[in-house]
Amino acid sequence: MKFRIIPKNLLFLRSFNLAKLNSGKIVQIIFFDVIFFVSMLIVKNLVSYSNQILGVPQTIADFYLRLFYSIVYFLALLFLYSFFKYIILNYIKSLFDRTKISFKRLGKFYSLNIILMGIFVSVALFFNFVLFSIKAQFRPYVFIMLAVPFLLFFYTLTNLSHSIFCEDSSIKNSIKNSLSILFRKIKSYREIISLMILLGLILWLIFLGVGKFVNTLASRNYDLYLSIYPSFERISIVVFDLAVYFTVLINRISFYAVIREKSSIKNI
Repeated sequence: MKFRIIPKNLLFLRSFNLAKLNSGKIVQIIFFDVIFFVSMLIVKNLVSYSNQILGVPQTIADFYLRLFYSIVYFLALLFLYSFFKYIILNYIKSLFDRTKISFKRLGKFYSLNIILMGIFVSVALFFNFVLFSIKAQFRPYVFIMLAVPFLLFFYTLTNLSHSIFCEDSSIKNSIKNSLSILFRKIKSYREIISLMILLGLILWLIFLGVGKFVNTLASRNYDLYLSIYPSFERISIVVFDLAVYFTVLINRISFYAVIREKSSIKNI
């Protein structure tokens, strides 16, 4: 009799297996993620160069010009994100059904992301007000208590909204149905969030253990510590980034699978 430590029907494993069966499409998704990252770096460097030319605002007119410039910059970044995420969502949809990429709904998808970002900024400003209304020594703890659940909430809301929108739903229904799932059907996505938290704990324990080892090494052989630590730091960053990206990549499929498993988006 065989015993399974990890259940075979885990959503994450099903999504991972689907990704393995469609490795060519996954490579294309990774390619567009890389292009998106490079585009962000280019825009960031251009903005940094422009800020150096403009200098520090000297008048109220300069301040409003800089504010307008910042809003345009933010909207441009959001459009870049929307453009590449729209393409990636179409690839994810093609893992389940035959589909062709059409940019007819890109404008609506961009509008959806503007609304979602408006929700994020509004709640973030409220939390900022709460933080500054309490004593300074308690702020770091309150920040963690507020930030972690909210980021998980917003991450889930965004992915559910995107997946529902990808099923040809309207902007209004995408947000409404994603909120319905978020608050009323926690079981639908609980596994995704639980695995993210578990991954975070595992990475934290690994880095903590290796960090303890490096510190012990420093107390015994400082020269060896100086030669090892830079490599340890670089490897830690690479491992962390790859683990997070791999999780996000599979989660995109998992969130869409959650929506697909519903008999009808209208009945969510």
